[in-house]
Amino acid sequence: MPDFSLIDQNGRFHQLSRYSDSDIVVLLTYHKDCEVSRNALTELVSLHERFSGNEVRFHVLVADPTETRASLRDLAERLETDLPLLLDETQLVTDALGFTHAGEVLVVDPEMSQELYRGGIGLYDDNPMQLALAASLPGLSSHLHYIVHSELNGDPFIQETMPLTGNTLALDQLEQARSEPISYEEDIVPILQRRCVECHREDGAAPWVMGSHRMIQGWSPMIRETLLTRRMPPGQVDYQDAARFEDVHHMTNDEMIAMLTWIEEGARRDEGSEDPLLSLSPRESSWELGEPDLIVDFPAHQIPASGVLDYMFVPIELGLPEDKWVQAYEFDVDAKTSLHHVMLYTQDERQQRQNASRGGSRTNFGGYAPGREYVVLDSDTGIKLTRDMRLMIQFHYTTIGRELTDRSRLGIYFRDTPPTHELVRTAVMNGEFEIPPGVREFPVQAETLIDTDSYLYSFAPHMHYRGKHIKFEAQFPDGTTESLLSIPNFQHNWQMVYRLKEPLFLPSGTRIVASGAFDNSIHNPLNPDPRDRVVWGDQVWDEMFITWMRVSPVK
Repeated sequence: MPDFSLIDQNGRFHQLSRYSDSDIVVLLTYHKDCEVSRNALTELVSLHERFSGNEVRFHVLVADPTETRASLRDLAERLETDLPLLLDETQLVTDALGFTHAGEVLVVDPEMSQELYRGGIGLYDDNPMQLALAASLPGLSSHLHYIVHSELNGDPFIQETMPLTGNTLALDQLEQARSEPISYEEDIVPILQRRCVECHREDGAAPWVMGSHRMIQGWSPMIRETLLTRRMPPGQVDYQDAARFEDVHHMTNDEMIAMLTWIEEGARRDEGSEDPLLSLSPRESSWELGEPDLIVDFPAHQIPASGVLDYMFVPIELGLPEDKWVQAYEFDVDAKTSLHHVMLYTQDERQQRQNASRGGSRTNFGGYAPGREYVVLDSDTGIKLTRDMRLMIQFHYTTIGRELTDRSRLGIYFRDTPPTHELVRTAVMNGEFEIPPGVREFPVQAETLIDTDSYLYSFAPHMHYRGKHIKFEAQFPDGTTESLLSIPNFQHNWQMVYRLKEPLFLPSGTRIVASGAFDNSIHNPLNPDPRDRVVWGDQVWDEMFITWMRVSPVK
């Protein structure tokens, strides 16, 4: 069975392989216009409640383009259930799993990725086989009930397949895409250029280079897997929120359908034409944004082959002849495999005279982490660097088994004129948590008060390897609320900045509330050690719950 991930009616992330701790996963296809699937859904809700606390997961797959998460939430409320209703907007998952009818059931062993049963749900109708089974299983309600009961008890079950009597699934979006030719040159390469090539290039962050059709074709099975599981591109943001933010490498539904359809058709190209990827020009500079106005060379750091490295703080004088307004900044990172992050702070003359331990008094300016190589500010905004300021830079390296020397640089781009809005940074954070060993969902919440009228421009959430999901909400003084950003599958390896296309006005008295969770279980593939009790700390095996926000107070 192929692995996949989808988001349910409440915005929660679900991935088949993440449920390897369960004995079985049950999937049911649902369509509101099919009576058979409506009846099957009622039975699934009953089984979900009946087997609560057992090692079985029930999910409903909805590939109907007229449904939305809101309509599925209404459905769940009417049924009084928390059963996950997974909206398959692209219809790709439904197709990949081989579903053909509404009301079809698939029972999977998630650890072995094996199909155990596929067919109708087999609602109890007094047929001879079910009457015989009911004699030994009181309360039998369906053939699926019998299969789940048998699997959970380790008993063999009768391999008879119940008939599929529901409506044939109409996967219109996929059928339309497959009815038209998809061109590698005209359709696929532009998607790769928009979403992938920036990292999959020479000296890029990705482990292989998208330099030719042959490379794409060779990696196409892996590309298919990363798209079905939403592992790539690493946007992380809930795809219903993606259009609200700049620079999110999120694939649209149409792009997903085109890519996977092309791969499933053999990932071919027109051999009589030139491969466009071969003619892509290499970057003229190591600077993605072009030559900076000011280049700050960081001191060379020798990284040992092993051991735990403390954070390092290094002051760097800027020597500005006058006050400057920053429009953008970029990191030219040398030792990408070892440099975990860089934090930039500013210190004015007063701060430089204060406590000098571990960097002393300082103001957060910005930083680097994988996925956050550069930051471009909105055109009418800027960050002020005064002539008396210096940088205090925090370096965090991790050892990788061989010695390295890091010679990274910072490039700063200045505005020619003062901006309309000055940006400052504020944070929402919680450092008072204690995550027990082995817990799969440990909730954490934090909030901050905006005490003056301001505009909100961006978020930069930060958690470590146990970070699972996080979302943000504005609670306005008039009692109304607004959802701002949801990251249902947080990935520590990609510390993204989410910049709003349109800044949001926050009246004085607004509270920004961050709600998230950590996964300290063995089922978190990034977990350093699920036996640990985890608290706030600097190292990646510790945890953090903090989000930096850029705001502009209204003057």
